[in-house]
Amino acid sequence: MNIDKRALREVAERATQGPWEMEQENIWFTDEDGYTKHLAYVEQGDDVDDKQDHYNTAYIAAANPATMLALLDENIQLQREKDAIEAVALALR
Repeated sequence: MNIDKRALREVAERATQGPWEMEQENIWFTDEDGYTKHLAYVEQGDDVDDKQDHYNTAYIAAANPATMLALLDENIQLQREKDAIEAVALALR
């Protein structure tokens, strides 16, 4: 699987910042003034049961921009650490 991390970062930076919360099929956020705003309504298809719909909505809320940006930043840091370890291993040969 090839993940375009740059594109993922761009869409995360452009999306409504959070944190995002969910209740039933609704995803919402609280803005900087403390107002709760509706972000999205997740509607299940005919072939998705209520329990799975709940899990899907929870996943969407959890995969909010702040979470994605934190994971991308962690990935960059881990890549740097890996590169440094490989450089040391190469130098010791």
